[in-house]
Amino acid sequence: MTKTISVFNNKGGVGKTTIIWNLAVSLADKGKSVLLIDFDPQCNLSIACIGDEEFSELLVSSDDFPFGKTVKAFALPYIQQNTIGEVYTTEPKTKTDAGVLHIVPGDFWLNTFSDILNVGTDVISGAGLYRFILPALITQKASERNEVNYDYVLIDLPPSFNTLVRSSLYCSDYFLVPCTPDLFSSYCVGLIGEMLPSFIRDWEQGKERYLAGNPRDNMVSQKGMPKFGGWIFNGFDTRKQNGIKQEVGADAVHHRSIRKAIEENMIPQLSRISSYEAVPDFTDYEPVGKIEDLNVMAPDSIIQNIPIRYLSRVRPTNALRGRGQWAINQIDLMNEMADEYDKLADHIINSF
Repeated sequence: MTKTISVFNNKGGVGKTTIIWNLAVSLADKGKSVLLIDFDPQCNLSIACIGDEEFSELLVSSDDFPFGKTVKAFALPYIQQNTIGEVYTTEPKTKTDAGVLHIVPGDFWLNTFSDILNVGTDVISGAGLYRFILPALITQKASERNEVNYDYVLIDLPPSFNTLVRSSLYCSDYFLVPCTPDLFSSYCVGLIGEMLPSFIRDWEQGKERYLAGNPRDNMVSQKGMPKFGGWIFNGFDTRKQNGIKQEVGADAVHHRSIRKAIEENMIPQLSRISSYEAVPDFTDYEPVGKIEDLNVMAPDSIIQNIPIRYLSRVRPTNALRGRGQWAINQIDLMNEMADEYDKLADHIINSF
């Protein structure tokens, strides 16, 4: 059964795109079939995976491809003409060593799409619930088109609580929350605890109204139950003490602050959702993944369209201009973080 996972935080700059890309690679390298959906109007995931020039070509419309070859090609006909559009997937520029990894490219038009969606008219009234489960319909169409039963669908989202986020969460089995060591991360996870129950209340109202007239609809009845799969501590620094890596003082303080906010604010609020179990038994207060600050390696990974686990196989960008190779400590850190993504992938495979 396909598991759909949103990688989400209403706070920007937490590394959602880098995390979702490298997690997808780890899952694929474990032999899984993975579909990425870029549902963020900034389209950073598409650019990182495909390359900026290649992505730009997918945006171009023509007589054969009137809506380009992005998520817009499915969504716009569906919304405006009530017809099933086309789903175009592509492989990342850097192929995985195993498994299957496809991406449905994003589109800047998603900003317009988020304005078209209306919670009151579409969700609460029950009249347009199918507008809010577009990622599920895209997954279904991509699976049929590519003849692939995807094990996992990972959705990249904008840093907000807008309708795109609602849509993705309604379609998701789980969501992961990346956090960075700063003052606002603990505040933001508390907001997620406040907002998600209201999202679910809206869905339940609309679902009840919709199913009263469509009692045999199995799609809608199974949506609107996203579970908290854990949080990821991203972008922290470490130093060695007696040969053991430890978080630097300030980052360790932020780690404790986020953990406390999740334990005392987020999880208790999510636990009040009565329609389903929003906090699984395996969910803990500690992070399910810890990704250190990769400094120049993370942006270089995006520039070269190569995930972290494969980055040591190529020269750094500045070396392409005749300056140096990766340092031993940089390669060690890349390998350590690749292992950390593998652990996160194992957590998902074993628990979700």
